[in-house]
Amino acid sequence: LKEATEMREKENLEWQQSDKDDKAAKELVGSAKGVLASFYSENGLMLAQQKQQPFVGQAGEAPPPPPPTWEAPYGGKTEEQTGIVAMLSMIEQDIQKDIEKSKIEEDASEALYQTSKAAMEEEIRGLTTSISELESARGEKEQAVEENKADRLGKNGELDVVLKRIVDANPGCDYFNINYPLRLTNRQIEV
Repeated sequence: LKEATEMREKENLEWQQSDKDDKAAKELVGSAKGVLASFYSENGLMLAQQKQQPFVGQAGEAPPPPPPTWEAPYGGKTEEQTGIVAMLSMIEQDIQKDIEKSKIEEDASEALYQTSKAAMEEEIRGLTTSISELESARGEKEQAVEENKADRLGKNGELDVVLKRIVDANPGCDYFNINYPLRLTNRQIEV
């Protein structure tokens, strides 16, 4: 959980930096587009960029006269100027799309993290409960072992008493073990 939290915080910091950079880039492109557009409009270059409607003729009518050529002074490569402003607009739109996409990904990542975090916390609670139960069972088993040892020691004392009586009786038994065959033969002779 700690590792996942650290990884999530790192991802969030990276996203914040990326988002900040994207917004700054969008602002820069927007201001550049504005400066170029104002430059072209102040110098009268934007009027030359407007496209004319294509000719649509009617059947049976004469076509209109051709448009005049080279009447106005040369205004430069106005198509490129329009192209630059249009390119900057497209770049600005792309940056905005990237910002929106990264925000959606960040939200999804945050939701996944919260879900994973909740699952891990639930698992930790379950494991903590299991540990408590196992420690309780272990304590009961250790107590049972101690009681069993005490019971065995009590019975061991009783066994020692019985063994002492046997040892005390042993000299008499040795007499019988040693003398029994002799007495048996003597008895058979008497009979």
